[in-house]
Amino acid sequence: MRGRNAGGMTIGVRQLVFSANAFAGALLALFLSFAIGLERPFWAMVTVYIASQPLSGASVSKGVFRLIGTAVGAGAAVVMVPAFVNAPVLLTLVMALWVGGCLFVSLLDRTPRSYLFMLAGYTAAFVGFPAAGHPEQVFGTAVLRAQEIGLGVFCAMLFHSIVFPLSVGDAVRDRLRDILADAERWTADALAGIVTPETEIERRRLANDTTELHLLGTHLPYDTARVRPERGTLAALQDRLVLLLPMASAMEDRIITLRSLRALPERLERLVEDVRCWVKDPAAADPDALRDRAEQLSSDAARRHDWEALLQANLAGRLGELVVLLVTIRSLARAIRFPDEKLPEGVRQTIRAARPRKFHLDHALALRSAFATVLAIVGCATFWIFSGWPDGATATMIAAVMCCFFAAMDDPTVAQRGFLYGTAAGIPIVGLYLFAILPMISGFPLLALALAPLFLPLGVAVAFPALAGATMPLVVGIAGGLALNNNYGPSDFATFVNSNFALCAGVLAAIFATRLVRVLDPAAAVLRVLRAGWRDLADAAEGRAIRSPADWTSRMLDRVGLILPRLPRAAADLRLAGTDALRDLRVGLGVLQVREAARTTPAGAGRAEMERLVATLGRHFRRLGNGASERPPLMLLGEIDTALALVLEEPTEMPGREPTLHALVGLRRNLFPDASAWQPEALAA
Repeated sequence: MRGRNAGGMTIGVRQLVFSANAFAGALLALFLSFAIGLERPFWAMVTVYIASQPLSGASVSKGVFRLIGTAVGAGAAVVMVPAFVNAPVLLTLVMALWVGGCLFVSLLDRTPRSYLFMLAGYTAAFVGFPAAGHPEQVFGTAVLRAQEIGLGVFCAMLFHSIVFPLSVGDAVRDRLRDILADAERWTADALAGIVTPETEIERRRLANDTTELHLLGTHLPYDTARVRPERGTLAALQDRLVLLLPMASAMEDRIITLRSLRALPERLERLVEDVRCWVKDPAAADPDALRDRAEQLSSDAARRHDWEALLQANLAGRLGELVVLLVTIRSLARAIRFPDEKLPEGVRQTIRAARPRKFHLDHALALRSAFATVLAIVGCATFWIFSGWPDGATATMIAAVMCCFFAAMDDPTVAQRGFLYGTAAGIPIVGLYLFAILPMISGFPLLALALAPLFLPLGVAVAFPALAGATMPLVVGIAGGLALNNNYGPSDFATFVNSNFALCAGVLAAIFATRLVRVLDPAAAVLRVLRAGWRDLADAAEGRAIRSPADWTSRMLDRVGLILPRLPRAAADLRLAGTDALRDLRVGLGVLQVREAARTTPAGAGRAEMERLVATLGRHFRRLGNGASERPPLMLLGEIDTALALVLEEPTEMPGREPTLHALVGLRRNLFPDASAWQPEALAA
């Protein structure tokens, strides 16, 4: 069922159900708050909208995290306020450090669980600052806020889980179907040697897709569906998906290079085409036969000592790895689509071996966000303390929330300004209700009827991700501004003006503090991510921090996903010239392989040369990570060529010989794509 189109977005059943559920939950929270006699029922109403998510499992998980975070934050306020009540400045500093510290931890989590830490931070401000003037009431205030928020969470979970719930498992399966279709299409294009701007965009989108899939998976334990995929199965699939992108791009490079050299033999060309057909249609060939052919061609080519043969061996080896990888991906995808089916033992072993997803973490940026939060809170509270402003606590609380909500953005002030505009836009609406509509209301049914024309359309807008950022501030501002309680009659105009002025002042304080210490331009944000990758490359060469190729690939693909949305606004910056995060990803895999070869190769079998190569790689990427701008030194090309010659001289049956050759060939192609073909005779001379 579809309805009218709103700004290019069609309003359908999903948006209407979400809005109806959120509004029904808000009304139930209000009704129960009135019946119980809670102090501020509007807190329960606001919480319903904040905790509401389109997917039932996401609503439940966010609600659980919110409950825990609220309890921790309220408990912290109960401890801090009585301990420092006689020293207001010290209390302000301690409270600000608590909020900033919780935000710091939240930014380093990068899963939905981060919401827990953020809530623990600003809930302490919500409870502590209003209670600072009456410390003997802090426990009662904490209990009341926890009850109001807990009631709102319960009502949100109730309606989104029972009334036409949308399953996280279904969303995971739908998203996975699209991801696999895209991945198979651009892998087939890579094997055809087809490179278009659209293909490049699709490949890099896999980085965002796998992160989105991971975040959806974190909600699976809370899903309300009877049968749902296991998180372990999804984690194992993500481990394999992140390896597909560097593998496909490496094969594409080898195919294009061999064709340009007219060195792609018929047997290998036929294998490439057969694998390409199998990628598009799994019934087109036997994967075991394809893998055996690839291994044989790779082994045959690796016995020869010329550059074309090395490229052929590398391509054939990668084709065999691709077949194994796609078989595993398809088996795991089937296990997710049909979770009731009995799994083969090989798939079960793959699931048991799954590793947690690795994310890019920026400790320095998280610290700057925490500092901006501390600065905003201290600034607002200082003005409040020394001016005696009655609504200073409100401004201080809002400053804390604004700094926390948008801290993960490059420029949080954009969203903070949007919140300010949304809040300002809601003030006339709140005034209309408070002084014209609510005074005529008597009884809860009429209240519900009066609120419906406002909140139901806003709920539909919130259901669209593209509109949620602009609409949610309006919803929260209006629900909070109405401040509904048992006497929802006329409001004092002076109180109305002061409270809204405090609200806007808190947002402005957050904008000022954030602008002072936290804002990044898109190019600077991209450079921070790239330099973190280069420092990791140096660590990989030095044998530190990175434990496996899967960990490295996972973290680098996350970085690609972070870089992608920023590139259109940052591409013109000269500091980004020649940078390529996908190339860095492939280089990292090669570095890990060569480092392992240097560790396991017997002394005298090229071990010293590989150790020297790894050390040079480490120094080069350490300089890049520290801010230098330089191309790979030519000395590095010579060391790669020397290592290639020495490994080729080893017996073909030497363990690790072929993987090491593949890694060295990959490093040469990625770091020096325009270098002339490798010549063993030149080294001998």
